[in-house]
Amino acid sequence: MSKSFLKIALLVVFSIFCSSSICVAKGPDGSGNKVDVDLAKMSGTMVYAQVYQMVMDPRKFIGKQIRMKGIFSSYFDDETKRRFYGCVIQDALACCSQGLAFELSKPRKYPKEYPAEGAEITIEGTFDYEEVEDGVSFPIIKNAEMRY
Repeated sequence: MSKSFLKIALLVVFSIFCSSSICVAKGPDGSGNKVDVDLAKMSGTMVYAQVYQMVMDPRKFIGKQIRMKGIFSSYFDDETKRRFYGCVIQDALACCSQGLAFELSKPRKYPKEYPAEGAEITIEGTFDYEEVEDGVSFPIIKNAEMRY
């Protein structure tokens, strides 16, 4: 095996390692805050797969610092009288979407202090999940900061 081939193979492995969100990134303010999963730097297909995994097996991600870039969405639940905010990401073909709910660290007034529905946002916060009645749970990014 030639040294050139070995160097290229190591470079490819390193690239895959970083693109799978294991690399640590700086926080949104450049402060060096650790980001465990940086969805903002992944391709649409990788993001779709990673968010799917987060939705299907949320316990693996609890407490991890997450950054993601996507489309702002909100929903008002008439039963619970609660408004939910989400960051939605489409896959590479824009046919399928995955999203995560988020809760800001500093509450804002809706709609005045939020972006328009469909605006591009970046959020960063701590992954958690909330349980609702009947044992149903959903993933949520808590203590989030939002940029748009």
